[in-house]
Amino acid sequence: MTLALDHLLYAGPDLERSILELRRLSGETPVVGGRHVGFGTHNAVLGLGGDAYLEAIAPDPEQDGGPFAASLQPMRTTELHAWCVRTDDPDGLVSVIEASGHGVNRYAMSRTTSDGDELSWELLFATDHPWAGAAPFFIHWGDTPHPATRLEGSIRLRRLAVQQHDPAALGAWLDAIGLPNGIREPVMVESAPARGLRADLSGRRGPFALRGGAGGFRL
Repeated sequence: MTLALDHLLYAGPDLERSILELRRLSGETPVVGGRHVGFGTHNAVLGLGGDAYLEAIAPDPEQDGGPFAASLQPMRTTELHAWCVRTDDPDGLVSVIEASGHGVNRYAMSRTTSDGDELSWELLFATDHPWAGAAPFFIHWGDTPHPATRLEGSIRLRRLAVQQHDPAALGAWLDAIGLPNGIREPVMVESAPARGLRADLSGRRGPFALRGGAGGFRL
């Protein structure tokens, strides 16, 4: 089973505001992605180099709510909300997570791009843990070409700090599911006064950082 960093979620109440903020910080304009029909959100994406990207996500005003929108609804500012790891073996990953003492919720999803192409994937969320968005969720793209292959942005991720008051338990769980062998650098779990995420990036306008409380999705 292969695990690799797939994308970071920059979440907030308004997608256009998030796009403008990322343009100001990076000098790059995220590409409008599409709607997550039935989940209540829409997105825009910006390449991080290789098979990784940054996803701006917000409640979609043209949908009547949904489970993702409900998780984002309380947000008043845009911040780093979660991080996602790609797997090539979702069933194997489920077995590993269950062996570590946690359940898994699985969701089949899709969206239509601005070019009219249909992308589909499966999301997996480990349950019954105290780490919220400091623990990653997981994605399996199946036969869908990875969206990063369509992106030409020059933004790069230099480091992702996953911050915990007591990082030992989260680090032990990541070890148990084999994650360090998949992601290594630039993801680091570190001690901090409170849970959070900090991504150090560089773009056309030089280095910049995105931060957030790692709220994650309540699914």
